[in-house]
Amino acid sequence: MLRELRVGHLALVDELVLPLDDGLTMLTGETGAGKSLIAGALSLLGGGKADPRLIREGEDLAWVEGVFDLVGNDAALAACAGLGIRVGQDGVLVLRRELRREGRGRVLINGLASSQALLEDIGGRLVAIQSQDQQRQLSRPAFAREFLDTALGLDAELAGMHGALAALHAAGAALAERQREEEFARRQTEIWAYQHRELTEMRLQEGEVEKLDEDLGVGRNARGLLESAARALEALGEGQPSARSLLGAAEGALASVESTSARLGAVVRMIRDAESLAAEAANDLQRFLDGLEVDPSKLDEWEERRTQYQALCRKYQRDVPGLIDLQAELTEQLERQRSAAGDLQALEDALSAAGRAAADAALVLRQRRRDGAAGIAKRAVELIRPLALPDLELKFVVEPDLDAAGPAALDGRQCRLTGHGADIVRLEVRTNRGEAPGDVAKIASGGERSRIFLGLSVVGDRAAERPLLLFDEIDAGLGMDNARPVAALLAKLAAGRQVLCITHLATVAVAGGRHWVVRKATRSKRTALSVTEVTAEERVDEVARLLGGAAGKQDAAETRVAYARELLARAQEG
Repeated sequence: MLRELRVGHLALVDELVLPLDDGLTMLTGETGAGKSLIAGALSLLGGGKADPRLIREGEDLAWVEGVFDLVGNDAALAACAGLGIRVGQDGVLVLRRELRREGRGRVLINGLASSQALLEDIGGRLVAIQSQDQQRQLSRPAFAREFLDTALGLDAELAGMHGALAALHAAGAALAERQREEEFARRQTEIWAYQHRELTEMRLQEGEVEKLDEDLGVGRNARGLLESAARALEALGEGQPSARSLLGAAEGALASVESTSARLGAVVRMIRDAESLAAEAANDLQRFLDGLEVDPSKLDEWEERRTQYQALCRKYQRDVPGLIDLQAELTEQLERQRSAAGDLQALEDALSAAGRAAADAALVLRQRRRDGAAGIAKRAVELIRPLALPDLELKFVVEPDLDAAGPAALDGRQCRLTGHGADIVRLEVRTNRGEAPGDVAKIASGGERSRIFLGLSVVGDRAAERPLLLFDEIDAGLGMDNARPVAALLAKLAAGRQVLCITHLATVAVAGGRHWVVRKATRSKRTALSVTEVTAEERVDEVARLLGGAAGKQDAAETRVAYARELLARAQEG
């Protein structure tokens, strides 16, 4: 809901603040007073085209700002979240559009610089404008389909269609990916098989290279190792004197005074630790000597094995653990390639099943549309004919969206599939008896389109975001009596939402809950536009002016005022 519209330095506007409520608000004023500027300002908030020539003379910057209250508007809040727009707990969203005489304008959303595309998205959800020269809604190719689906309440069917189409796309992507993988694997299989055979025949073992290095080191230096180990063993325990005997003597010399000095006690403990380590080292040396049996014939075998490992590591640019991992990867790739035929068949079956499910979902939508289109058209005609369109005929035409390369066959013909199904929906109208029906955007005049849109808005008023609706001179070309049904329909549409109507007819103006008047005035030799709310007697005077103006004979003016009071009283009575 738009709580406040602020405009600055735009055309005739110096600065303007227009507070708004829900329900129906009327905007009137003399011809040329600047009512269209309000529509233009709202259009800018909805992402409409900006023209720097609208900047007020003598100013370099013009701006329009809308303060929206989204509390309770879950759909709009969800849309903001999806677009990355942060809205606080107060639900306030401020859209600001700036026009600059030099350079590019700016878009700000809740005080942060944003883009025109983002403004069009979120602003278009919050503001919808209908005027004789701005019939974007009815002219949009998707309008008829979107309206029919909304009016029929096809949310569940559309959700099913979106899910089925997503599954179809996923199945197609999975098949295409597996086909690419299989094609690549087919070219690589011979190489993979050779590499796998080479690694398998090597019988790779983690840690074997380190053991080979140890064995080769020992084998090449066996004589020197035996002599060195024997000398070390003798020095540790068998020689005279040995390291162990000398350590024992040192311990014995200090044993008697150990308790008298903490420092000496620590030294004695270190000597005992050294004795224990020397004994352990002697035992390890003895085991080494006992187990040292070198078979010279093994050296060449170990050398060749070590060379094979080095060659494989260089070839594949991996260490031994990496070679073992590569062997496992190759095993998996070869196994996957052997199962490719079965995998592809299963994926093709899944794609076919997904295609049938998507086609079924599209057929459900088509049937629901065709079954319900006539009823929706009849309800709309009943509402719209009283709006000075007595001969109106209206029809929703549901046709298949044919595409020879489409993914699904519906009713025996290939169709394009989208998240909205496989249909093209057109809105055809006939406004004059005896003429051929045609597209609403081409057949109906601007005023007729506005009234048709009004009637359709009432029939299909399920829009979760419930944007502000602005009707600019929807009553153009109508007399006061013919405009009464328009006013009644506007009031019905405004129940529970915001509707702003620019009008020249008294019978329409009295239907509003609030009434604003646009005036031009000259101040300091400059013309400026102002908007003021009129109530009580001021509103009576404005309605009387709409009936024919204040000028003229006294008795005629009094008659208009009396009639204005009567019209307002009737409107208040409902």
